[in-house]
Amino acid sequence: MQQTGALAVLFVAGLGAAAGAFILVVFLANAALSPRNPGAGKDAPYECGMEQIGQPWAPWRLKFGTIAMLFVLFDAEAVLLFSVVSKLKGSPAAFIEVFVFVTFLGLGLAYAWKKGALEWRL
Repeated sequence: MQQTGALAVLFVAGLGAAAGAFILVVFLANAALSPRNPGAGKDAPYECGMEQIGQPWAPWRLKFGTIAMLFVLFDAEAVLLFSVVSKLKGSPAAFIEVFVFVTFLGLGLAYAWKKGALEWRL
């Protein structure tokens, strides 16, 4: 029994070593075979053929992250809500559970609205 466990550990260690060796070989092959043609065009932030206008690093607005996070949260909850409702139809307990869930979502939306998280100001 112990020999089987030792073989399993050795097998997993061998898989890890093989994965590490493969990654090393890929990086070495990339370093040896990739072309190197430095120039002003390659050093530009964008290689689209147009000259750059303005600074390449503009500040990222945190407001966009808040809106995106709220969208993902409510989008995922809507998908989960549809799957739960389709499985639990006709049950009074399911109605209460879904009602409580939607109430919590509504309270969260009302809180975000009250705090101004849904307003887009420039």
